[in-house]
Amino acid sequence: MDWEFTILDYIQKQRTPMLDKLMPCVSMMGKLSLIWVLIAGACLCFKRSRKAGRSLTVNLIFDLIAANGIIKPIVCRLRPCVLNSSVELLTKVPFDASFPSGHTLYAFAAATVLMRYHKWYGLAAYLFACLMGFSRLYLYVHFPTDVLLGAVFGILFALFTAWLEKQLFEEKKPLRVLPKSSAERL
Repeated sequence: MDWEFTILDYIQKQRTPMLDKLMPCVSMMGKLSLIWVLIAGACLCFKRSRKAGRSLTVNLIFDLIAANGIIKPIVCRLRPCVLNSSVELLTKVPFDASFPSGHTLYAFAAATVLMRYHKWYGLAAYLFACLMGFSRLYLYVHFPTDVLLGAVFGILFALFTAWLEKQLFEEKKPLRVLPKSSAERL
């Protein structure tokens, strides 16, 4: 864990007034996954993007249950800002456990879902997800492994929910009956 504090402390030494204003705003967009809920809602309003909206919604529900309902309570990792209270925080100390970073997990999961439906929106979402993960380090509320594994879990959860959706929502094609041979027709 010492190496993680080394990284966090290095980031703290690079703080600038501009980033001190930007990073809390970026992080706020991930609060309660608000940005992803809004995008899912917007997608659901239009027939062209309805499948993407449904996928995003299913994924967000799964992420919430898996990350906040199961993983965080089991791991129960303290946040760096709790273990080192000497750092001036730009945000309130979150009330839940540190591992994994939910903001990062939801962002990478959403980016993975969006990538399935629209490459350019997916790429933009991945860039935003990276910025979201960095914001959590900059704000000193997550360890690097919280963010890294949050990204990995987000991608894996999105792939799992894509498989699950395929099982639940896609119509099964009926087996094709082969035509009878001429001998069987007689």
